[in-house]
Amino acid sequence: MSLIIGMKANDGIVIAGDSRGTIGDPRGLTAINDNHTKIFQFGKYGIGLAGASEIGAVLFDELRKTNISKEPNIDTLVKGMAQISVQLFTNWFRDIPPTARPGILFTIAGFRKEESKSPEAMIYLLNSQMNFAPQLFKNMPCMSGIPQYAVYLVHRYYDSSISLERAKALAVYLITETASQDPKVGGPIKIAEITAENGYEEITRDELDKIKLKNKKLNEKLRQFFLKGDIDGTDT
Repeated sequence: MSLIIGMKANDGIVIAGDSRGTIGDPRGLTAINDNHTKIFQFGKYGIGLAGASEIGAVLFDELRKTNISKEPNIDTLVKGMAQISVQLFTNWFRDIPPTARPGILFTIAGFRKEESKSPEAMIYLLNSQMNFAPQLFKNMPCMSGIPQYAVYLVHRYYDSSISLERAKALAVYLITETASQDPKVGGPIKIAEITAENGYEEITRDELDKIKLKNKKLNEKLRQFFLKGDIDGTDT
């Protein structure tokens, strides 16, 4: 399984994901593999992939063979991805209704650019079991895979005024906290930022490690607050 996060900030977009794949029925015993790549650059856009990873990889490879990643506007990109994905899934699973087909979820993050208007951050979701009908996330982050814990935390901590730096920390926090509760999410995190000026840029492993360490320290401060009375861990 997976947890993919697409989150708008006031100065960009963050897209992040775990690396855990599971084999077997998730209602029982499963084997895990933490070598899955789920966050990809697609031109100046970011793509997150959740669901049936092997079929999703083939579908994404077919999309890469086209020139669709060169589309200058994310709306046109999403429509093209949806059309190609529908055609391929219809060929592969002609006699199977969309709701019974393998689940593939694409999170697509980038900017809408129109003349005389400022670039607008956009996040879309394409779901194979909804026949790849585009879903637009305007006010809240897009979370696919296993989002239950992340949804709860987002309602507590997210606001659209968040900065890009803080959004990266929150995205990492959502994944690590989910992984602490659900073993179907885990492994190394991959995270990238997308800005109107620079497009897609992955953050370094060193920056990611610093974010995780700072989040851990803040978690410990919160724990000490409940145990001892104030944020510094001293009695009140």
